Amino acid sequence: MLLILATTSAYAKKTQRATVSLYSATLLAQINLYRQENGLNMLRFEPRLIKLAQHHSREMFQQGKVSHNNFKERMEASESRLCVENVGWNNNDPQKRFEEWQRSLDNNQNMLAEGIVKVGIAEVGNYVTFIACR
Repeated sequence: MLLILATTSAYAKKTQRATVSLYSATLLAQINLYRQENGLNMLRFEPRLIKLAQHHSREMFQQGKVSHNNFKERMEASESRLCVENVGWNNNDPQKRFEEWQRSLDNNQNMLAEGIVKVGIAEVGNYVTFIACR
């Protein structure tokens, strides 16, 4: 896992140095490890998706509630025909956030979705958005 985290973190810094946090890099490393254990490809950070995740997390923070509001618009802005999204609240530990998503049928399916290759993850306050697309 440390190798995956180091690789993901290095790529994240190279891709979007100012916008990928340690939380996001750690969460992605855990998701990628899980995907590899299930015979799936690793996801890579993509600047457009990072910005979409940041914007949505900021909106949830400002509204004070977790939601998938405007997911269709985020998917269209991603310029992809296949996207999945997980959102969360009130967990500052990326490992625990991953475990909560893993216990949720829908969120777990999203983390293990076939055909996705790029991802954006962002947290604002206690709100986090994971959006991954083809």
